[in-house]
Amino acid sequence: LFVMITIIYQKRKLLGERIIVFNVARFLLIPSLIIYLSCDKILGISEELTSMKALASIITMAFASILFSVINHLVLSKNNPFTNKELMPKLGIDVIHVLFIILCSTFVFSDIWGLNLANLLTALGVGSLVIGLALQEPLGNLFNGIALLMATPFDKGDWVKIDGEVGKAVEINWRSVKIHTRFNEEIIIIIPNNMLAKEKIINLSRPNSIFAELIKFSFSYDDPPEKVKKILVHVALKNQNVLNEPAPHAYTLDYDDYSISYGLKIYVKDYEDTVILTDEIVSHVYHAAAEGGITMPFPKQEIEITGLWT
Repeated sequence: LFVMITIIYQKRKLLGERIIVFNVARFLLIPSLIIYLSCDKILGISEELTSMKALASIITMAFASILFSVINHLVLSKNNPFTNKELMPKLGIDVIHVLFIILCSTFVFSDIWGLNLANLLTALGVGSLVIGLALQEPLGNLFNGIALLMATPFDKGDWVKIDGEVGKAVEINWRSVKIHTRFNEEIIIIIPNNMLAKEKIINLSRPNSIFAELIKFSFSYDDPPEKVKKILVHVALKNQNVLNEPAPHAYTLDYDDYSISYGLKIYVKDYEDTVILTDEIVSHVYHAAAEGGITMPFPKQEIEITGLWT
């Protein structure tokens, strides 16, 4: 078993893949198991000795760690061989990991060390009140994170708008949600789960990734609205990144002091494309307006001065 794991370890190391679980098996689980079986089966040392119980505890926890890592890789991780995508956010995996550790620890204390966990649970119940008061904010973040995981208002990779901030969700953990900003991916905004539970969350990537954007323009009162809207739609249809279905549409929005306001509604495949696409549309509309003979006015103000002059 040691030789087989060593061979797998060397191959995964050359591929640059994770090798922690194999180190745990090579240097902790297998040596402890060899020592324990030698003492028990060959030397006949009693299993009731403290050293033997310690060895059994190490073997159990190391095996549990390896087992969880294997399950995580095969089922939960984004590299799992069945779906090749992340089935559960990091927060959910962390919660399952903690519950798994608690379950294994319970087995170690009760079965190996022979402890009466009923008295221990009673003591923990009293101590948990003090701990709960001292850790209100972290525990609030944890349980709000679990509630967020169950509600799944967004997944990793979705574009969201939270508390006026727009960005892509890159991590969901027990304490907070991390998002990349829209204009600078080097900046990460960290939003605590407590705050997240109180804010309105707008998911810009659901129910599908198609996103509608309304781009506003202003044109002169001298230009017929039908002509302006026709030019706007024509510019949108010429752009390859604008979807033809649903089709772009132009609207007359308002009559302002010095111009008429129009809106060009376009549809794109992903919210991430809207910044570059808006720049392209606005630039092309400028040239199309010049070619079509329509005017994009700027504010004007006429001042009339009356009075007596000497």
